[in-house]
Amino acid sequence: MFNLNDIIQAAQGGQGINNVAQQFGVSPEQAEAAIKAMLPGLSQGLQNQAATGGLGNILGHIANQQNQQAFNDPNAAASPATANAGGSALGQIFGNNQIAQQIAQHAAQHSGLSPELLQQMMPVIASMVMGGLFKSASNQGIGGMLGQLAGQGNLGSILGQVMGQGQPAAAGQPAQGGGLGGMLGGLLGGLFGGAAAPAGGQAAAPQLPGGLNPATVQAGMDALTKMFGHGVQVPAGQQAGLQDILGQLMGGAKR
Repeated sequence: MFNLNDIIQAAQGGQGINNVAQQFGVSPEQAEAAIKAMLPGLSQGLQNQAATGGLGNILGHIANQQNQQAFNDPNAAASPATANAGGSALGQIFGNNQIAQQIAQHAAQHSGLSPELLQQMMPVIASMVMGGLFKSASNQGIGGMLGQLAGQGNLGSILGQVMGQGQPAAAGQPAQGGGLGGMLGGLLGGLFGGAAAPAGGQAAAPQLPGGLNPATVQAGMDALTKMFGHGVQVPAGQQAGLQDILGQLMGGAKR
């Protein structure tokens, strides 16, 4: 299963880091250090969104064509449209631009590059990560499903709220009747006309637009969130500083 570091390493045919270095006038080693310093913050932001009901709102950024192009094409990554798309994704991941700026400033302390440069670089990296998540999802056969869900408007928000509640069923236990799977199936069944259970019988699985089954959606969301790990070594001091910044994010989510 890919993580965020794997995604960046695979970007633009494996030349993404070198291309970012050229775009921002730094060495490949400096670019890689900066990116690896950013990834833990992006990872924590994404995981927080998944845990607090914001996953559905991330789907549109993952399915965004500009982000997909940034992952594949260095010319697209260098365009103002990518900076705009990445900035929008950061705003969704962290809830506000101030926290995104603090993440960039914190990463600068651990990369040897200036905070100003990392604040310019971070939207591009975020865009490439979003596009890479879609590419990785497509390789697992769930890219089309994510695109369909992203195109459903408020369905993404509703889905995110459900995914942020409850916990998955324990290993080896069915999700029916409770937990994440049961909640997801029940809500989507109510929204999209799942058949009522006959007396003493079992309800037919509700269907989403496009013929998607809630169980398929649940499996796809689980696969997607597993890609949110950063995949890099994080020194204890860096992790502590990051947690201080993200504590603001978690506190804001609880209010």
